[in-house]
Amino acid sequence: MADDKSGATSPSPPTDRVVSIVEMLVALDGPATSADLADALGLSRSTVGSILSALRERGWVRRLADLTYAPGPALAGVAEKARGKLPVPDGLTGRIEDLAARVGCGAALSLVEDGRLVFVAMTEGLGHIPAGIEVGLRLPMQAPGGAAVVAVSDRALQQRWLDTVPADRRAQLTRSLAQIAEDGVGVWGADAADIDRIDVLAQVVSHLSADPASQRLRDSVQAIITDTSGHLYDRATLASDRHLPISYLSAPVFDSAGEPLWELQIGPLRSAVSVGEREHYVREITSTARELSAWDA
Repeated sequence: MADDKSGATSPSPPTDRVVSIVEMLVALDGPATSADLADALGLSRSTVGSILSALRERGWVRRLADLTYAPGPALAGVAEKARGKLPVPDGLTGRIEDLAARVGCGAALSLVEDGRLVFVAMTEGLGHIPAGIEVGLRLPMQAPGGAAVVAVSDRALQQRWLDTVPADRRAQLTRSLAQIAEDGVGVWGADAADIDRIDVLAQVVSHLSADPASQRLRDSVQAIITDTSGHLYDRATLASDRHLPISYLSAPVFDSAGEPLWELQIGPLRSAVSVGEREHYVREITSTARELSAWDA
């Protein structure tokens, strides 16, 4: 009998347990006890203890003097090799850091793979990344997430994406996809009050990451942020003289075969953005997306 208390089904629960423990140790700001990990993940303490012992034998985790656990040196080596094998554009880190500096806010790039958006790069220390995003975060391709890539993908993918929302929202989202495909960018807004909420909630997510027992609460807060992230502006509204609240912008990035493989994002998270500033954001993210798309794999 599986001892996963979450009730989730999986093709390989034992594998899920190992992966979950490693992911949590890497995500935490400090070491954790076996009991902390077990409680946070809804696993029995004996199972977590056995897994940690096996991981320690391989050097994937290390046990400290106070009997807490932290990522081990072998895991660092695997991670470094894996990073070098990821399908990412050449010069990615420098380009998104330059973009973040020019727009004055965080930037991130996600890879579209197996029906998910997997964040593979982000800037640090300059504003907030949209929706509390961190490297390694996997989000399902559910509307409105991933709209920039979906807009330039085939009709079958677009329909699967549209099917993730109620029928009464699909016509508007279809128009939104057409606009993104033509303009090469989507500009997302929210109520000014929601911008402030996103900002505060993103800080809560960051704070909760230091506590292994808070994983479920952290996931719940993350879901609230995603639900609050806003709506796509139409061209007429973007061109108006009004100051608008802007949560984030997204643009597709193509591989050398012309396939949309990544989504580039910047996250101003500002409650009042002038038309000139909006145009600046659009110019910068679209030019960077074109530069990344010009990479020859």
